[in-house]
Amino acid sequence: MSRPGLRRFFGETPLWKALSSSRGSISVLTLGLFGIVLLTALILTNISAIYIAKRTLSLATEAAVQQGVKNLDMQAYYTGENNLSRAALTLLGLGESDPGIPIDCSAGSRDAEMVINSWSHRDSDSYSSNLSSIQISTITCDGFQMEISTVASVAIPIPIPFINLEEIRIQSRASAIPERADSNNYMGLDIG
Repeated sequence: MSRPGLRRFFGETPLWKALSSSRGSISVLTLGLFGIVLLTALILTNISAIYIAKRTLSLATEAAVQQGVKNLDMQAYYTGENNLSRAALTLLGLGESDPGIPIDCSAGSRDAEMVINSWSHRDSDSYSSNLSSIQISTITCDGFQMEISTVASVAIPIPIPFINLEEIRIQSRASAIPERADSNNYMGLDIG
């Protein structure tokens, strides 16, 4: 089977004769394809492990921020709330607009740190076993919203020899705003 375009390019060289010959073995091709499939499987295994570790870190960060926003700042929450004029204005629909639920930032930060510490000291069976050293990088709280950024290290399960990469740092960020549920019960009065 002659290919005129390739023949013109290669001429009558030994390379052309080897390429145009039907003699030979496909074992080189088979081994090459096997190597490519094996390398792809190794890379996909590493990507999957990193994805699972990132998901675990995101879950830990979300759990920490949810625990942090549960701390109610009682003084700010109940300031000016329990008086008759406020109740009357609220019933008439003329009350203040809802600024949100105030958060006790110091207690929320402590609770968030406690949750992250419990996640980092868990058994490896309960979450990603290659995730280690979960740390909080920043906690931001303005009294009505809390945001937490975390970082962690992920050990690659199958290090690829020619890349020389054994560990990756990942980060996650989550924020939460506590909101009041809609209700027909104002100041203990059901206006249904």
